[in-house]
Amino acid sequence: MKKLTVIFSVLIALAIGSHAQDIQRNTGAGLGYMIFEGQDGLLSQVLAVTTNGTFGNQTFAITSGTLGASQPDSIVQNQKLENFVAENMDNLAHDIAVGSGESLDTLVELMQVEEASRPAVRQTLKQNFATIYASDEVTHQDVINSVNQIVKG
Repeated sequence: MKKLTVIFSVLIALAIGSHAQDIQRNTGAGLGYMIFEGQDGLLSQVLAVTTNGTFGNQTFAITSGTLGASQPDSIVQNQKLENFVAENMDNLAHDIAVGSGESLDTLVELMQVEEASRPAVRQTLKQNFATIYASDEVTHQDVINSVNQIVKG
């Protein structure tokens, strides 16, 4: 029992004496980070990590953009792009065929094409319409893959 008291006292002393610059750098996002946010001591960091591990919520925090985490833009952006193309296949085919239009403008915006490059990308897509829409059976994923290859190539 005396040994446990000594260990606990040392941990408290370390926690009081320790000054981490950023608890999240050591503990990551999650419920533990939110509970112990602003507390810089070693003990607080250990408890934050233990809380995160106990509740297993860091993955949820990262994917949902909550509990001190930011959701990666690329995942969100890719999902928006997929939804848009899936819901606008006919309009997008028309706009790519003529090289302009609201659907095509939205596509290049969702692809995060720089403003200055957008006219050239629109024309490149127009020139490659037959590759993008190679058949009547083309899926939205086929369109996205073709457009990505053309734009990046």
